[in-house]
Amino acid sequence: MLLMTLAAQLAIADSCTTSTISLQTHSSAVADAPVATDGTDRISLEITGCGNLTGFANLTTVARVNLYSNSFTELDLASLKITDQIRIADNPNLETIVLPDPRPGQTISLPPTGTDAPQWTVVEIVDNPQLDTNNIKYQGSANFWDWGVLNFSSVTFSGGNFHSDFFYPLSTGNYPQDGYVYVTTSFVLNSTDPTYDCAYLNSLRYHGSFKGDYMCQGRTVIPSSAAGLSNSRIILLSGLGATILFVGLL
Repeated sequence: MLLMTLAAQLAIADSCTTSTISLQTHSSAVADAPVATDGTDRISLEITGCGNLTGFANLTTVARVNLYSNSFTELDLASLKITDQIRIADNPNLETIVLPDPRPGQTISLPPTGTDAPQWTVVEIVDNPQLDTNNIKYQGSANFWDWGVLNFSSVTFSGGNFHSDFFYPLSTGNYPQDGYVYVTTSFVLNSTDPTYDCAYLNSLRYHGSFKGDYMCQGRTVIPSSAAGLSNSRIILLSGLGATILFVGLL
């Protein structure tokens, strides 16, 4: 597949190096800057060197977003539809992320379903030392299961202040679906929080929700040969202490 860099500078920030890369296989003239057309779901947007991100005036839909080595403290992606990959890495001052919103300004039921459900397959949030999972927002909520993503290929959270309760369903009552594979290729979690407890994620891994490679705080868990997560809610509601003991025996 031909990757063609377009010399289109989007008016989105006061200090940026911004490039848009077409994922289309046909040739495009440099003057054909990507705008909100049927082809925008095949655009990869890369942003680096930004001090202040003010919006995405020329884009509404992209396939991939890659934001790295920026100095802004807040990243608001609510108005941008992303259909494939989100990569946010090496932003030393980043404190808050607002994820793409299926209906900006409206409240929807979480987790979203149908056309409201996110289409992301890859999420990589890496080496943003000031970022706290309490400040990763989706429709106002800070909880992984509220995203409603059912088709992840890989998920990586590393080099930030990620807390255990971000992945617990207790805060909203939204549980992972029994027997469903949420991540097919890779799930990696490495938090700078020294109290981070991997017990719940480990139990999901053991019962088959995360396939492929798995790592939590530098340790892995071998999945059970028995498919399904039929007793996940029982494990959770019976207390995480039992889960910790269970995983500790692996």
